Amino acid sequence: MTTGEHIWNRELILVTGKGGVGKTTVAAALARAAQAEGRQVLLAEVTTEVAKTSPLLGLFGQPRPEGEAPVRLDSGLYGLRITPSSGHKLFLKDALHSGILANAAMRSSALNRFLLAAPAFPEIGTLYSLVSLLRQRRYDHIILDLPATGHALGLVSLPRTVLKVLPSSGLIGTAIQEGMDALTSKERTGAVLVTLPEAMPVQESIELEQGLNKLDVPVSAMVLNRMPKHAFSEAERIALDNHMRGRATEPLLGTREFRRLERALDARTRFRAQVPAGINRVEVPLWDTTSNVMEIMEHVGLVLGQANLQDHGAIEVAP
Repeated sequence: MTTGEHIWNRELILVTGKGGVGKTTVAAALARAAQAEGRQVLLAEVTTEVAKTSPLLGLFGQPRPEGEAPVRLDSGLYGLRITPSSGHKLFLKDALHSGILANAAMRSSALNRFLLAAPAFPEIGTLYSLVSLLRQRRYDHIILDLPATGHALGLVSLPRTVLKVLPSSGLIGTAIQEGMDALTSKERTGAVLVTLPEAMPVQESIELEQGLNKLDVPVSAMVLNRMPKHAFSEAERIALDNHMRGRATEPLLGTREFRRLERALDARTRFRAQVPAGINRVEVPLWDTTSNVMEIMEHVGLVLGQANLQDHGAIEVAP
């Protein structure tokens, strides 16, 4: 690849996409790749109060992290679950200048119900946590595993919405302004959108990129994950397709799998055509079921870590 600006020049890396596309594995892979570069990395999962386990941190042997402080996953690599209540508690601690009083207030079930039910309050708590982490300047990178598409858009659109009715001063106003400044900074932030080689997920990822673009959130890369390898040349594929069409009344063994591969190729063509110029397109192959998860993460992280943010026309295809 040509020398240029890489994703590791970004302090905040947002990983998102439709549920089930592999965004958690991609986030973990990026964290491993950054760690391998000698960076100090915080891998954070944005989640709800209901979730008791962490699929993301579980990949590193910490499925049930205790407490609200980052846990050490490996040398230079830390993990954290960000929940709305963790941000609410941080705000109360800053407002009351007392951790004891903040903890006592958060033990109130009535207050918790209000904070989680009131419109925008859960997102404000999440954003306050993120801003608090950015203020610490302890990590070279904060890699954020965001919720599925709709929730991610809700979170990143929050600052703009709230600042229309709230002055950018005071504890909350200042934090929200800082959050918007960070999320919309091309120098500090890059979003990585993950999708699958299927028509609907690809379309949703294109729409997500458009939504983030309207909010001025910079998208650094779009990842086509689990792309199956097609074993046929173009001429063989056409010949086989014609043969199958001629045997419509007597389907051949393997027809369903062949059609699935065809749909994946169509989705990849659409992905390549519709990802806007200026955004890296990265393709990750479908791994066989015997592959070790850590091996997959290492390989995916290597490919993504090499993505050049200025080589906009390139398509990075993992071997």
